[in-house]
Amino acid sequence: MALNTLADYERDYPYPRKVTLCYLIDEEKGMVLLAMKKRGFGTGKWNGVGGKLDKGESVEQALVRETKEEIGVDLISFKKIGVIKFYFSEAQDRSFDQEVNVYTADSWKGSPSESDEMSPRWFGINEIPFDQMWSDDRFWLSDALNGKYVEASFMFDGSGNVKQSSIRLR
Repeated sequence: MALNTLADYERDYPYPRKVTLCYLIDEEKGMVLLAMKKRGFGTGKWNGVGGKLDKGESVEQALVRETKEEIGVDLISFKKIGVIKFYFSEAQDRSFDQEVNVYTADSWKGSPSESDEMSPRWFGINEIPFDQMWSDDRFWLSDALNGKYVEASFMFDGSGNVKQSSIRLR
């Protein structure tokens, strides 16, 4: 089956693997925590923290576990801010395609620290380094961090650039 457009993916491959993504927010200082990916999928890009669900794990359980593993903090309070589907049109298999459940956290225990996978750093909400992130982030992240709920789908080309998108903010 040929998957040439975002509509093809949405129709014929609507359930990619679920993953999590979390942005720690310091509202008092107007800062967001991003982490530089040091290895694996997305190496060299700033992003939130998170990852794949382990067998039998809920999205929220994976969110808490991944945040602890990647930056050493225990989430106390978090809020879902969106669901985004990513399709990699030139990938040989569909294992890179993802349904990302996106959260912000405003309360946690511990100080964010570097792991073998992620190197965290605080950025001003208005100083996000979009040129060093996934190309889709510039289309939705600022709105989501400012209170909008995002439902979106993105199809990437082989260079990681957005080829097609569908974005709904509410």
